[in-house]
Parts: sequence; structure tokens; C-alpha cells
Amino acid sequence: MNTTISTSGALAGGIDDVRHDGYWAAETPIGATLLVAGPLLRAAGRPVPDGTVAVAVAEAGSLVVRYRDVDRESVVGPAGAAGTDTALVVSGSIARVPWASTAGTVLVLTDTPGGPVVFEATSDVTIIDAESDLAGNPLATLVFDGVSVADPVPVRRGTAEDVRLQMAAVHALLISGAAERCAEMTVTHTATRRQFGRTLDHFQAVKQNLALLLEEVALVRAGSSLAGRHLVAADESPLGAAARSAVTAAVVQASASAGEIARLSHQLHGAIGFTELSELHRFTTRLWAWREAIDSADWTTQLGSTAIAAGAEGLWTMITATTEETL
Repeated sequence: MNTTISTSGALAGGIDDVRHDGYWAAETPIGATLLVAGPLLRAAGRPVPDGTVAVAVAEAGSLVVRYRDVDRESVVGPAGAAGTDTALVVSGSIARVPWASTAGTVLVLTDTPGGPVVFEATSDVTIIDAESDLAGNPLATLVFDGVSVADPVPVRRGTAEDVRLQMAAVHALLISGAAERCAEMTVTHTATRRQFGRTLDHFQAVKQNLALLLEEVALVRAGSSLAGRHLVAADESPLGAAARSAVTAAVVQASASAGEIARLSHQLHGAIGFTELSELHRFTTRLWAWREAIDSADWTTQLGSTAIAAGAEGLWTMITATTEETL
């Protein structure tokens, strides 16, 4: 499904939209459009284009960025580190960008000698649609062969640093939606499938696993809902310390629960969900794909480091400072 949407207006409402995308296994980058590109462009003072937007974040070393018109009188940095204007020349590649081959706009975030900037990828950027994630959704590679960028837009360092976490939060919300769909299908299956004269949900072992499944779903929903409230409150401003902790915790929880929710759903379906003919297959493969996209090891380390830095005296404050009462 390719959906045309308008991203102008407030961020509120986007949280539920993204969760619904997960619930319906929608094939569109609405999450990146609403929760990443929108705040990023508004923070940069630029309008958000209509339609879907894919966001490509250049990792360190993946792109070589120099000023196009070199200031030869500058003594700062190597040649090309300063320019007579803001135009840039970009070379290199960014791999595994979700939906870059189908989105209406591809927004690129990269660092430059003068700080982070964003710009829209033009037709000079080669987009190779050669990969897909575990759910079959497209992952493209963007190739920059000395591409000239005439109007890069500078963004604040804090805003740029939030983008990876915002993209992880989008996947946490998608996991939350897909998890609820898995739970609904599993409850229905166990309430209607009969064995030995009784429906499955009359067996104690099934009841226990259903309880575990619903517990995991509730954990993901609670965490992602709180993270969503922080994202809405921040909108185009950089996330504060409490907000970053809440969003990071939601991302870590969603990543940890995704595999367990898929396992329990498949087990309670008697493993019939493994076949592509099963509707459950669509949602559990997305749970795995979005968990992979989160890259949880990094966020787990950051969350743990924050907790260690808070110490025994500050840990409780760190936890309670992220509650809804602060929003």
C-alpha cells in the first residue's frame, strides 16, 4: 500500500497512526514521515513535503562531504572543509534505507565540516533497490557519486542526534501495533479451536501462555505509549534527558518482547503461523524485521550506562522522572 498523506500540522495523532500501521501491517513509511522527517524539517525551519518521506541517516564514514566552492584562504581543516557558500559535494553510499525506492521524498541527514545538515535526495542520487527485510519490505542503497547539493539545511546537533532514536521509536510503535494483532488472533484461535472436546483456552498450559503473551503485549504498549507522549511533547525540540530515557526504555522493551510475542503466538497456534498462507505469518515476520531495525544492543548499552551514571541515589529519580505526570 502506498499512501499519500499531508504531514503539515501537529505531531499529535501520528503516534496512533503509526501503531495502527503496525496493527494492519501497512506497507508504507508513514512512521518515518510523521515522527522523524516532520520534526526534523520543522526544526530546520523548512516545510514538510506532502506524501511519504523516507529518511536516510549517514553513519560516520559512509559519506565524504566537502564544500563545493572551496574557501582557499581558510586555514581550518583539510581542503574543502570551508567554503565560500553552503553548497556541498557528496560522495559515498548509505545502505539499507527503508522505503527509499518507493517514498515520494528521500531526506538525507549527514554531518559536514560545518555541522549536521539535511537535504532532499535528487535524481542525481542512484537508488539501488536490492534488498528487503525479513518481512519483505524494501531496503535500498543510496549511492552519491560526487552529487552536488545546492541548498543543504543546517540542523542543531541535538536534533540530529535524536533522529536515530526517533526511528527506533517508530519501530517500537509498529511492534506495539503488530503485537496487539498477534494477541487478538491468538485469543480468537484458542477460544475456537477444540481438542478433546474443549476449546484450547480451557487447558491450563494454554491459559498460562496466553497470560504471558498478553503481559508482553501490555509491556510494549505501555512503554511505547509513554515514549509517544514524550515525542509529541518535544515535537521539533531536542529530547531532554528524561524523554530520552523513556523513549530508549520503550525501544529496548519492544525489542526484547517482539521475539517472545512471536514465539508464544506461534506456539499457541500450533505452529501453523509459520506458513505464508497464515495471516499470523505477516505479523510475526514484521515483529522480527522491526526488532532487527531497532538495533537494540546499542540502545540497551545506552540505557544501562545512563542507569549506572545515575547511581543508587539517582536511579529512582531517573525512573519516576519519565512518567506521564511530567508531561
